[in-house]
Amino acid sequence: MKHIVLMMPLALLAAPVAAQGAGAEPQAGGTAETPPVEARIARLEGELARAKRVAENARQQVARLRAELALKDELIALGIERNAQLYELAVEVIEKGLSKRSVEPFLQTARVKMENLQQDYVDRAHAVRIYPGTPPPSLQKQNEQSAQNN
Repeated sequence: MKHIVLMMPLALLAAPVAAQGAGAEPQAGGTAETPPVEARIARLEGELARAKRVAENARQQVARLRAELALKDELIALGIERNAQLYELAVEVIEKGLSKRSVEPFLQTARVKMENLQQDYVDRAHAVRIYPGTPPPSLQKQNEQSAQNN
């Protein structure tokens, strides 16, 4: 592909020479219809430089978007894992609540025990919840490692 792009400007430069004939020499200043060869070369080199900058910017943007996508995929995987943990927690709460068909919670003899159990479940649910600012696991590990090093 690069060879084709580089050969096209050469073909464009050679076209005026071929049109003037084999024995005639090209004019250094060009004519009113064709710009001088040096000007065409400079213009084409400028276009090539712009195209290279555009291509490099596109490559950088693709790399940035791929990294961002990898972090989003990591968060999705974390969400799936945490969702399973929350489901298990909910099932456990339901099973404990349904198996305790006694009147003890109504008599408040084990009120403190029940409140502690409730707080444990709330703490576990909050521990596995994903908040909008939750970093992906890889970034969280990096932050923890840098905090330990400091």
